[in-house]
Amino acid sequence: MRTGWGSETADCRFDVPPRFGIAERRLAGLALDAWSAGGRSRITGFDDNSIFVTDPAGFAVVTAIGASIAATFGLAVGVLLSGGDGLAAELAAACDLIALRPLPVPFEASLAAPGRDCVLVRGVALPLFDAGHETGTVQIVMSWREVLNRAATRRLRHELGAALRSSTLILAKIDPFSANTSA
Repeated sequence: MRTGWGSETADCRFDVPPRFGIAERRLAGLALDAWSAGGRSRITGFDDNSIFVTDPAGFAVVTAIGASIAATFGLAVGVLLSGGDGLAAELAAACDLIALRPLPVPFEASLAAPGRDCVLVRGVALPLFDAGHETGTVQIVMSWREVLNRAATRRLRHELGAALRSSTLILAKIDPFSANTSA
């Protein structure tokens, strides 16, 4: 088995803006509501944002993963969520808490992802039950937002400004980043 993705070197700690993450809370809340209404079993409709982990009390192994999660974080089926830091450590910690007490575990983290500076992750880990008994499987539903560093923000502003300047529209001649713009 491969070990979990982790051991990033970037420091992603910062204060989250007060209105950040409304959609993420909504996704986790929708997943929790669907889980509660569905008899605390596997929920559908969250496939692209779900990870399934077996044996949360010991060697937590990814058994299924949504395509967008795999592409963003480099996790794959068969990955062992162990040690280190990063997303694998956050997911393993949520699974460990479920092993102690089989209840939903909400989580939030800021971490580095492959090819990205900082990603804010929010989700909920849900223990799955079959006919009233815990199955040893956890469904994790999560969403994330990438936070741009100063260099990436500067590059994005430059690209957007150049695209607007090359436009033939008169309104596109206005600099959207100018302090004098009153739009």
